[in-house]
Amino acid sequence: MSPIEELDYIDADVAYLLGLIIARGRISESGGVKQVIIEFPYRSLEVDGFSGTFHTNDAIKLGLQQIQERVLELTGSDVSIVSGEKSISLVLRFLRNTMVWRNILMHTQNRTGYEYFGVPEIFFSKSVPYDWKREFLRGFADVAGNVRRANRYIDGSNRVRLDVLNYPTNWDMPVQLCTLLEEHLTVPVQLITWGHPNLGRNFREHQINIFAVPYGKIGFSLPYKQTILEEFIKDDKDEFPNKTFKPCTGRKNLRKRKPKDSREESDKLDSRLNGRHFNAYWQICKKLGCPRTPKILEQGNWQVNDQNTTEEQ
Repeated sequence: MSPIEELDYIDADVAYLLGLIIARGRISESGGVKQVIIEFPYRSLEVDGFSGTFHTNDAIKLGLQQIQERVLELTGSDVSIVSGEKSISLVLRFLRNTMVWRNILMHTQNRTGYEYFGVPEIFFSKSVPYDWKREFLRGFADVAGNVRRANRYIDGSNRVRLDVLNYPTNWDMPVQLCTLLEEHLTVPVQLITWGHPNLGRNFREHQINIFAVPYGKIGFSLPYKQTILEEFIKDDKDEFPNKTFKPCTGRKNLRKRKPKDSREESDKLDSRLNGRHFNAYWQICKKLGCPRTPKILEQGNWQVNDQNTTEEQ
């Protein structure tokens, strides 16, 4: 199917739903019932460092109800909210092989869960409007993004983090999200904190770190997350009025060498990483297909010449 033909199967609402699914969705079919379960981890819904006042549980409930209505309007399926021990789930049930159901399967390439998903190829097409790509990122961030004071960089400026759970089958996802942000949405990614033993994080989740000010171009659809983001943006503009944000140059100077780790060879790693040693996050990015170099970058509205870079992790 050509990109033009695929545009018949996507719009802003579909893009948002795909963002939710790719972030934390599971797809199943049993006994004639087709089902999509999207898990909103309580950890990603937590509020931290906000100066205003609101009841967190009520804010979360109201936000999820708004998402529920949007998904219901789009799919016409049975959409319910189910509370669990570690997460709140949005559950979509289809009793027929509807176009929406087939559309979901097409864009997820018939994969069954977020352990295997990647960013759908359609979002890398120049034919897809900017707003639709942004809606995909908003959907992903509403589920798997967090905005809290604890994310601050060493200079005190606030950051948004997008979390990708760590499985040997989805190490491509952080690089794909970074590519979408930087090359298609002109939102610079500060760094990817990989869940890799060489970076001192064992096999924890991967974290895509984005400063709050440039992330404002994307935002959240969950109202309380957006409110917090807007406060952090205002604070940073007041505190760091001259701070600039540049796209990643793909390669940085190494400040130190990481020690060898016995876990460098593990079935938890992507095959391209297994048995290899890394001294910096960007070396992992390069091994997983990041095409960037520290030469002049031209990407959309970017044009950066930054040779004197330093390693940040």
